[in-house]
Amino acid sequence: MRLGHQLAILSLTFLAIPWAGCEFLQANERSLLRLQQQALFSTGRAIADGLYGQKSLLYVAPERSTAPFDEQSLVVDALPGKPLLDGYFDDWPDGQPRRFGGQKRFLEALLGTHEQRLFIAIKVDDASKAYDQSGPATQATGDRLILVTWLENRRQEYVISTAAPGRITAQPLGRVLPQAQPDAIRGVWTDVGDGYQLELSMPLGLTGNRLGIYYLDSDEGGISVRGNVDPLAMRAPPFLVIGTAALSHWLEGYSGRGVGVQILDRWGWPLAAVAPDKAVANGAEGGFTAWLYRQVLATPAVTDAPVRLATGQLTGPAIRLSQQGLESDRVFSAPDGLRSRFTTPIKSPNGVMGIVVIDSPRERYLSLNVPAFETLLFGGIGAMLLCYLALLGFAMLLGGRIRRLSHAVEKLDEKNEALIVDRFDDELSDLTRAFNQQLSEQRQLRNYLRQLPQSLAHEIRTPIAIIRAALPLLGESDKSPIEQQEIMARAEGGIERLTRLLNQMNEANQLEQMVGKEPREDTELKVLLRQLADAYSATFSDRHFIFESDAPSATAKVTPDLIVQAFDKLVANAISFTSEGDTITLRIERRGLWWRLTVVNPGSQLPSDSQKLFQPMVSLRSRDDRQPGSLGLGLYIVSLVARHHGGEPWARDLPDGTGVEIGFTVGAQT
Repeated sequence: MRLGHQLAILSLTFLAIPWAGCEFLQANERSLLRLQQQALFSTGRAIADGLYGQKSLLYVAPERSTAPFDEQSLVVDALPGKPLLDGYFDDWPDGQPRRFGGQKRFLEALLGTHEQRLFIAIKVDDASKAYDQSGPATQATGDRLILVTWLENRRQEYVISTAAPGRITAQPLGRVLPQAQPDAIRGVWTDVGDGYQLELSMPLGLTGNRLGIYYLDSDEGGISVRGNVDPLAMRAPPFLVIGTAALSHWLEGYSGRGVGVQILDRWGWPLAAVAPDKAVANGAEGGFTAWLYRQVLATPAVTDAPVRLATGQLTGPAIRLSQQGLESDRVFSAPDGLRSRFTTPIKSPNGVMGIVVIDSPRERYLSLNVPAFETLLFGGIGAMLLCYLALLGFAMLLGGRIRRLSHAVEKLDEKNEALIVDRFDDELSDLTRAFNQQLSEQRQLRNYLRQLPQSLAHEIRTPIAIIRAALPLLGESDKSPIEQQEIMARAEGGIERLTRLLNQMNEANQLEQMVGKEPREDTELKVLLRQLADAYSATFSDRHFIFESDAPSATAKVTPDLIVQAFDKLVANAISFTSEGDTITLRIERRGLWWRLTVVNPGSQLPSDSQKLFQPMVSLRSRDDRQPGSLGLGLYIVSLVARHHGGEPWARDLPDGTGVEIGFTVGAQT
C-alpha cells in the first residue's frame, strides 16, 4: 500500500472528533432554516394578500391583467436619471436588450422611463446602409425606423429617418390623430461600424401603454423588416411592461427588513422590486470561528435561480408553479451566498394576476449557532492530541524504515546482489527497487568494461594481421612491381582501418567532453532539417531524401552543431541499410512537451532489445552487414546528443514492417 494511502487512512481517525458535534449543529441549522422559511412564508403571503385584486396597483393598463399573452411586449425599466441623448449608451444602466431579427441582421431595443418620459436605446445591425434621400414633400426612403402607438383605440405610426447622422425628429406616417405629437419624439441617429445606434425620447403618455418598433432595411434586394410588430397588421401593438409608481411606493414599506421582494406580472415580467439587504446579523460576518462554522454546515438541496429569458421574463420551476396558483419554497445559490426563496401567487376573482418572490440570505441565522460551535471546537482540542500521538508513532516507524534503508545502502559492495524489499509495498519499497535497478546497471557496466578489451582486440586483430602478412612479402625480391603495389595496398588498407577505428573512438571521446559545454540557442528545427535533407540529397545522389513535418513551426533551444552531428550518424546508419534508389525521410513531430526528430528508412526489422543500439562499442548487425571498422559508436553519439538536450534516443519498426524509424527527442520551447 502506498505511503500516501497509509497517511490518508491514518488521518481518518481525526474524523471521530468533530463528527458528533457537527451532526448536532447541522440538525440545528436545518431547524433554523425552516424557521427562516416560515418567516418568508408569512411575509410573502402578507404581500400577496395586500395586493389581492389590486389590478390598478400592479398594471398601468388594468386590461393587461386579463389580456392574452404577447411575447412581443417590451419591458420598461425605471432609470435612475435621464440619459443624455447622444446616440451612445454609456450612461444607461446595465440591462438585457430585447433582440429582434437574426443573428447577424438584428434590432436591439432597451427601454427605460424617467419622470414620465420614455427613453429608447436602439442598435441596428445593417451592413448595407442607405440614408434617406427623399425631399421634404415626398415619402421617406432608405433605412428608417417606425414607432407604432395606440391612441383612442387606433394605431398611430411615426417614421424616423435621416439623410445623415445627427439629431432626428419623428414624422407622422399615414393618418394623423389629434392626440399625436410627432415633434415630441426626438433623439439622435448615430452611424457605427456595423450599423446604426439611435437614442430616442418621447412622452410616456403618447404611447397609450403600447408600443411597436420595427426597422425597414432598404438595400438592393428590396426592403426587409425586423421588429416586434407586423407593418401590415392593423391590430393594437403589444403592451409595454411597466410597473406603476404606486406599486413601487407601496413596496418600499418592506425595505430594510433583510429580505428582497420582487413583484412579477402573471407572465413573469418584473414590475417592481426591493433590493435584498446584504447585511447579516452581528457576529456572523467575521472571525475565524464563524468562517470555520460555515464550512462544516451541511448544504441544503440547492435549485437553480430563476433565469431571465430573451423576452425579459423570469422563469423557473417556482415561478411556473405560482402561475398555476401554487406556492413553493426553495434554496438557491446567489453571488453573495445561499438564499432562501418563497414564491406565491397574487390572486384576483379572475385568477392569478401576479407573483410575489421574496428571499433572504441564509447567513442571517448562522450567528445563532456560532457560540455552540466554539464550545465544540475548543472542547475537542484535548481529543485531537490523541490523534497527534498516533501520527507521531507512525512518523517514528517511518523514520526507522528510512534509517535501515540508509544503513543498507552504505554497506553495499560488489558482493551484494540486491537490497531487501520490505513488506509495506509503498514509496520506500519503490526506492529500494530503484537502488536495486542501479546496482543491476552497475553490474552491466562492469561487464561491459571487462568485455571492452576483447572487442577492441577483435577489431584491431584483423588490420594488424593484414599488415604483418604484407611486410614479409615486401622483402621478397622476386615480386614484380604490380605484385608489390598490391601488397602495399593491402598494408595501407590495414593502416587506414586502424586509423578509422582510432578516429571513431577519439570522436566519441571528444563529443562526450564537449557535449556539456556547448551553448544552446533558439533554433527553428524545420529550417535546419530541411537544409540537411537538401545537403544529403546532394552528397548521396543515389538515394532520395525528403523532409516531413505537420507542425507550422518547431522552435527549440538546442545546439545546432550537435543536432547536425546526430543526423549525420542517423543518415549514415540509414544508408548502410538501404540500396540505390531508396527513399530516406527526415521527420519532425510534436509529442506533448517534446519534438521527436527521426530518420525513416526501409530495411530489416530491429532486434527485440533495440535500446542496446545506443550503447558504446555495441553493434547488433550480423557480420555480413557490418561495415569495415564499425565499432557501434554512431548511435551512441546520437544518444549523447539526445541526453544533452534533455531527451531520449529511441528506435522502432514501422507498423507495416517495411522499415525502421530511429531518432531522438528534444524539449519543445513553450
